[in-house]
Amino acid sequence: MTTPHVPQLDDELRRRLGRRFGATIESWLDEVPPVLVDLADRWRLNLGALIQRGTMSVVIRCRTVHGHPAVLKISPDRRRIQDEAAALTRWTTTHVPAVLAVDKRAGALLIEAIEPGQPLADSAYPHLDTVSTLVTALHAHGTPDPTYRSVADRVTYLYAAGTKNYTCRPGLAAVVPPELYERGKQLAVRLAGDAPATVLLHGDLTPANILDGGNQRGLVAIDPAPCVGDPAFDAIDLVLWRADNAQTITARVEKLAPAIGTTPRRLTRWCTAFATMTALELAEASDATRECVDLLIDLANASP
Repeated sequence: MTTPHVPQLDDELRRRLGRRFGATIESWLDEVPPVLVDLADRWRLNLGALIQRGTMSVVIRCRTVHGHPAVLKISPDRRRIQDEAAALTRWTTTHVPAVLAVDKRAGALLIEAIEPGQPLADSAYPHLDTVSTLVTALHAHGTPDPTYRSVADRVTYLYAAGTKNYTCRPGLAAVVPPELYERGKQLAVRLAGDAPATVLLHGDLTPANILDGGNQRGLVAIDPAPCVGDPAFDAIDLVLWRADNAQTITARVEKLAPAIGTTPRRLTRWCTAFATMTALELAEASDATRECVDLLIDLANASP
């Protein structure tokens, strides 16, 4: 029997996953090739090229035995893969990819490939109706399983991870004051604790995790970090992304809030809470302008 082709796990992949998991990722990556061979054999896959994105998983393009395009993910964070698979199965909407196979022990997930599949991050900002359709589809067609993490846990994790930016680049403290970052965290914790409604959240609904599914399907959300909580949480990045003035943020909030079942004030407060985290990310981006960073700092300084 012919051994399936396995793509090389190159240095770029190792650096990306290393930033997330540390030095221990090397020993895990050394064990991945034979696991991929086994998965390809059992699931009857033709493995293709690596998809160079994300910091949680090895992601590979592939084709099923019937020639259908698919995506194989394998991660050392088995819990994250299991939660992702369960959430994608619970969402009864075409705005997420279909799950084709799961191996919990291996931390592996096979999903349909989304076509044409261009990330929203590489596109122009879409019509707000298109954005609200995606968010409402996720919230209306998913069951908030109590075994999932709460949005409060997600908030704690994100803010803890964000502080690593200060450690790696101490100069960021002059751009985004740590005390303002802490103030945002405290506001987010309060908002997470008094949600007026509870839904199954995507949990990581950034433009990088939204793909073009074509004219009939619309936007498709991938790579969820599912959690349960306030529906406004999923709209934060979609309000702040590529906003170059306060009027744009206000207009997006006024349009999206009622469409996704929240109030403009509540969505604004969530955006205020996360403005410093977004500013930190922008400050590290090579194509970001100081004006956009300052806009987020002004928002973070606003009265919640």
